[in-house]
Amino acid sequence: MTRRVLAAVVAALGMVWGSLGGGPAIAQSLDAGRTPVIVVPGVTGTQLRDPTSQELIWGSSRQLFRPHDGGYAMALPLSAGEPAGPSEPAHSQAVYEPVGPIWQMRLPGWTRMIYQPLRERFEATGFRLGELTAPTPADDLFFFNYDWRYGNLDAVRRLDRQLEALSEVRGGLEVDLICQSNAAKICRWLVKYGTLDVEAAEAGHGVGGDARDQRGYTIRKLILVGASNNGALRVLQLLNQGRRYVPVVGRRLYPETFFTIRPLFEDLPADRDVLFFDASGKTLPVDLFEASNWAKYGWSIFGRAATERLSEKPRVDLFGERQDRLDYLQRQLHQARRLQLLLGRDAENFPAVRYYRIENISSATIDRALLVQERGEWRTYFLGDAKVDRDPVLRALASAPGDGHAGLASQRGLSAQEAAAVAATVQVEGGHFDAIIQPESIDAILAFLAEPVTADR
Repeated sequence: MTRRVLAAVVAALGMVWGSLGGGPAIAQSLDAGRTPVIVVPGVTGTQLRDPTSQELIWGSSRQLFRPHDGGYAMALPLSAGEPAGPSEPAHSQAVYEPVGPIWQMRLPGWTRMIYQPLRERFEATGFRLGELTAPTPADDLFFFNYDWRYGNLDAVRRLDRQLEALSEVRGGLEVDLICQSNAAKICRWLVKYGTLDVEAAEAGHGVGGDARDQRGYTIRKLILVGASNNGALRVLQLLNQGRRYVPVVGRRLYPETFFTIRPLFEDLPADRDVLFFDASGKTLPVDLFEASNWAKYGWSIFGRAATERLSEKPRVDLFGERQDRLDYLQRQLHQARRLQLLLGRDAENFPAVRYYRIENISSATIDRALLVQERGEWRTYFLGDAKVDRDPVLRALASAPGDGHAGLASQRGLSAQEAAAVAATVQVEGGHFDAIIQPESIDAILAFLAEPVTADR
């Protein structure tokens, strides 16, 4: 979005736009009655540390190169229960400490900004950064730290506990949530269903007026940045191919490592059936949420390379046996589909929360995948793979406008009552992972936070 268009949006909100620092009118509006702001990062946005060795497992530039273990040190054992459960020994990989947000990645001659620009702009506007696990009455900017390897509802319960603790320090309060990428599901679930599990939500329960009245906090505004509300097929590519964050020389995270990260399954697209096509462009009716199809098509841990690695060096402690993997996968897929369907429908007792969206459609985004048989086995190709990219017809079938991760339809995928609660939508440049730190995005976020709220939104 251009500065001129963004200024028009801000003016429409009843404010006078100033300099890049946010403008005096916005700063004064925020100072007049500052509501605590909690930033909820997406998957991989929080540092993780081994509590026994105190070694950082994820979140610094070193982990982009070492160790050469396929990411196994990051893997969550398939048998793990809830986060930090009493049955887990202290040395287990199931118990890693979320340390803090990743501010930046630094190497000699190279710096990759993550959340630092957002933090700096907020602090320049007058916000004071605090720790959500140990807040003080003067703190009003927080980053929610959590073990993103566990499911979204585990994060919901952790966030709820920390907001309750914050309310005890502040004596009851309203909060504003900024949710990036998959974290939109965490925040939206908390708004719509509180800490209810899937079964209770399916029974038709919302948070409920009595339950909401018993909370020490009220969610006032929900700002969604690059939200993958309806999931993203790029997640299947990640699960299927793994990832090397630094090309050529960086540490490669294997598909079986990503297979253990549970919210990835909850970020698969569950809102549509047309996801695959053959070499002629014909749609293939393949159910992404049926575990047997993953074995049939050789996806993720069931692919040839992963199977050979685990046959040569079994890690039963992490990945179990083949049947364990199938059982785990079916549980995750079943939970993921139910969670997404619930988020996509209206909930009883929907609260008066004001929604805002920051979108990006500047990048071709994976939308569908090519399935072909080669030498007796199925192969899956995505946008970015040569077999798709070199054929204009296949490339057109495989892609859609989006932010490089989530398509526009997914970014806008809200239930009817949530869509009615949207106060403003802004489009920015920058791609999925960088959108939240673009100056235009931060300008818009500060403007959204400064907008007055009436009793009925």
